[in-house]
Amino acid sequence: MDKKCVCGRTLEQFYKTGMLGCPKCYETFEDEIDVALDKIQHGPRHVGKKPYIDVESRRLLNEYKSLKERKEKAIMEKRFAEMTEISVRMNELVPVLKEKGLL
Repeated sequence: MDKKCVCGRTLEQFYKTGMLGCPKCYETFEDEIDVALDKIQHGPRHVGKKPYIDVESRRLLNEYKSLKERKEKAIMEKRFAEMTEISVRMNELVPVLKEKGLL
């Protein structure tokens, strides 16, 4: 016999649609949901949309973003010598960030 929730949703319907009928379904189909989540997202815990970025990579990415803003401001204020210095540092960061898949 197919497992069924108090709302009438069956396990077969859950497998077919991936949708539950009510909050009680989470308890009724708990084991099956855990298996499905493990297959879909490698575990029952949601870790967010952004992938994990180590501290050093995050620091480099933040530095790049900050430099980009400073460069744009330097261009607007016609401080071309500063813009050139900033560009040099940004050009050093680009290959490192691309290698890490951050750009």
